[in-house]
Amino acid sequence: MNNIIELKNINKYYKSRSGHGESVHVLKNVSLSIKKGELAAITGSSGSGKSTLMNIIGCLDKPNGGSYRLNGKNVLMMSEKSRSAVRNRDIGFIFQGFNLIPALTAEENVMLPLLYRRMSAKERERLARQSLKTVGLSHRADHKPYELSGGQQQRVAIARAIAAKPPMILADEPTGNLDRTSGEIVLEALLKLNASGRTVIIITHDPYVASLAGRRIRISEGSLVN
Repeated sequence: MNNIIELKNINKYYKSRSGHGESVHVLKNVSLSIKKGELAAITGSSGSGKSTLMNIIGCLDKPNGGSYRLNGKNVLMMSEKSRSAVRNRDIGFIFQGFNLIPALTAEENVMLPLLYRRMSAKERERLARQSLKTVGLSHRADHKPYELSGGQQQRVAIARAIAAKPPMILADEPTGNLDRTSGEIVLEALLKLNASGRTVIIITHDPYVASLAGRRIRISEGSLVN
């Protein structure tokens, strides 16, 4: 099987904020396959449904209808505990807001998700240092987030996402809070990860970021647009 993601006829509804009236149809029969090792950008305007699609791909939310196979596994039929285990093992998340713990050093932030892997402290430390080296931040391992620039913080977030060596990286507006120079460094890191064989999916509204992807997927009003 060459596809890491197989979505078929995905639908997602949300109840209106008032709780009355018709539900809002956010995703409409979305079918999408992404191959292993692909670099894909999902684009769309605010309210288009791209964040909802990202949450479903990342196993953070479930659709109201359709099927989803991740690495051949039918994740929608799993229990929440099993789905959480798949999410932790198969997906590395990078968020626009970095989501680093202020009281922890860069290395400690990278090590944090590895606690769920039941590995020794020595192994967690080795993987954290290795991933910080990958993003060029070995010299900042003992620094806390407030001692790092925005670009460096995002690179720590990338190191955290790749430390456990997941096959897929899901990046939500990874350059959204960065200046152009810092953004270029972060994008270069993501391109290198993809070149090493990882599947990278970037959710972005930035045409320049999308242009770097080998494949662009546009969503509008809940439907994929060719």
